[in-house]
Amino acid sequence: MTAISEAHHPRHGPFVGARPFDARDEALFFGRTEEIAELTDMWRHNRLTILHSDAAAGKTSLLRAGIIPALRSANERVLPIGRASSSRVWPTPALPDHNPYVLALLSSWGTDEPPSRIAGLSVDDFLRKRGGTDRHGAPEPTLAAIDQVETFLRQASTNEHHRCRFLDELFETLDERPNLRLLLSVRTDYLDELLRVVKGFGGHAYAEFCLRPFTPETAAEVIRLSSEATGNRSAPDQVKGMLDELRTIRDETGKARERTFAIDPLLLQVVGAYLWGDPPAFERFAAAEPDIEVDRALGDFCARMLAAVAADYELSPSRLHAWLRRAVLFEGGRGAWSPAKVTATVVHALEDRHLIRAPHQNGLRMHAPRQRRLLGPLRRLDAGQWPPPPAGSAHLLRAALQADFEGEPDRAHRLAQEAARVCPPEAMRTRAEIESLLGNLAYEQGLLDEAITRYHSAAGVYEALHDSTAVGWLLAAVGRIALAQGRQSTAIEELRAAVSRVPHDPLVQTSFGQALWEADQPRAALSVLSGVLDREGDAPEARRTRGEILAHLGDAESALRDIEQSRSRRPQPSTRVARALALATLSRTEAASRELDGAVTETEDSGPLLLSAARARKLIGDITGAARLIDRAKSAQHPPLPQDQLRIAERLLEDS
Repeated sequence: MTAISEAHHPRHGPFVGARPFDARDEALFFGRTEEIAELTDMWRHNRLTILHSDAAAGKTSLLRAGIIPALRSANERVLPIGRASSSRVWPTPALPDHNPYVLALLSSWGTDEPPSRIAGLSVDDFLRKRGGTDRHGAPEPTLAAIDQVETFLRQASTNEHHRCRFLDELFETLDERPNLRLLLSVRTDYLDELLRVVKGFGGHAYAEFCLRPFTPETAAEVIRLSSEATGNRSAPDQVKGMLDELRTIRDETGKARERTFAIDPLLLQVVGAYLWGDPPAFERFAAAEPDIEVDRALGDFCARMLAAVAADYELSPSRLHAWLRRAVLFEGGRGAWSPAKVTATVVHALEDRHLIRAPHQNGLRMHAPRQRRLLGPLRRLDAGQWPPPPAGSAHLLRAALQADFEGEPDRAHRLAQEAARVCPPEAMRTRAEIESLLGNLAYEQGLLDEAITRYHSAAGVYEALHDSTAVGWLLAAVGRIALAQGRQSTAIEELRAAVSRVPHDPLVQTSFGQALWEADQPRAALSVLSGVLDREGDAPEARRTRGEILAHLGDAESALRDIEQSRSRRPQPSTRVARALALATLSRTEAASRELDGAVTETEDSGPLLLSAARARKLIGDITGAARLIDRAKSAQHPPLPQDQLRIAERLLEDS
């Protein structure tokens, strides 16, 4: 599966515009030499470093185009920038039990890793695999950064338990890996929340770095160096006029009210890209008042961002504009008036597009323009004249992924369907990603037959692209669904086909082994899983599954060895039941009983797991407890007991 990358527009001048700098722009990243040196040294020498600034002051650019290239040139062990939200589309049923925040972070840290090497790993597992030693054999520090930390500081509507567990896992890993140097990059609006989280996890010592906006002198130097680097020229009076205007705060009538000292880096890039664009606007700039052209550039930026948010969140421009005027621009920014559909996710999108900020004041979130220089252009906007929103299939797919991440599957489905409608025939990979996402959405809503159809459709496109790995994963997803539907023979057929596409993929092979086990072919399943472990050496999902099978077959010591080596901090209920069964087989009744108490609480309504727990209860001599669990197993629905296991339950009950 591939990541959906942001569109990279060609640059016609020395400025990148509203997007962050990245490694390709390193030669044009000016004005942060001192910051690069200071923050690099801080990151190297502290277990936890917190980088913060106002939104769009350039944290992402500083990391991408400044600090990480500098560290790599010094041969430091530094990971790519991490994020806790993902732009990858993986078929959900093919994945092992996982935390979406952890999977997103590891897939961004491990951009060179196939999904089979990431899915199912913990943060600690991943860093252990990536660790290294120096020439003396001592562990080398690993420098890891997570950008846009506010993403997982916001409460999640549907994934709140995953968010909380992700934070647990992240800070547990920081505790346990002394060679980890973790940098968290966050907006200053969210700094207090982050510090509360840090305090809640033991109050780690941390170094703090605040990234400031440009001084006028630094901004002028950035323009000069950028122009020279790209063969452009700018007159000193033009540069001075542009910078003076960026510092001037005007009211809605255009009258200057005050002048700030600092220059906002984002606005410098936005206006610079407009004035040095294609065609350049400097002739108009020289002929007109500077405020007209600067306001035109800023107004165009604001209108494009607002139009995109309105489209992504299915709001009419007039509705979003009305909310903006009432809640942000004219009435104190308290957000007391909120039309339907202007939800917290919409407000977060406006923050993420660098239009507004929402700091806490007296316990309340206060809405305000992100930068006071935007107040005049925002107030003068006419929603009826906003430009058309981005309508390409890749943009719509990214918006659908974000909607799904935000817990709005219906909106995600509509956006994905629109992406499919406008996707051009030649964009085959985007088409396959859209079909795979539609399959995920159907699967999450229990529409299993539709999910299978979508996954087969995506697999057909990937087949045409000769992407065997993607085909294998999609067929594995279909096989897993068939297994959940009780169609073991179909599941095995689909998983055999998946294995034929990716014969050395440990997760696809593990899924095949799990299907054989559920089809009552335990010896064949053990053969497949042992083959995975012989090849990989370290495949936690295969080892965990083999341990569970061995526990049910009565090989308790081997089962416990596999389960312990799978190293899960929070084992699945099936693993806890299997461990209890193995302990009971070895007559370690007290430990087995404790494990069962926790496992049964988590199994809830799973017939097969409750039946296994009943077997363990019977082994430790708790006949009454075993009978209660058998009764629960017989009436369980998620999933219910298959017919063969119902007969086993009846016999077990009779023997009790």
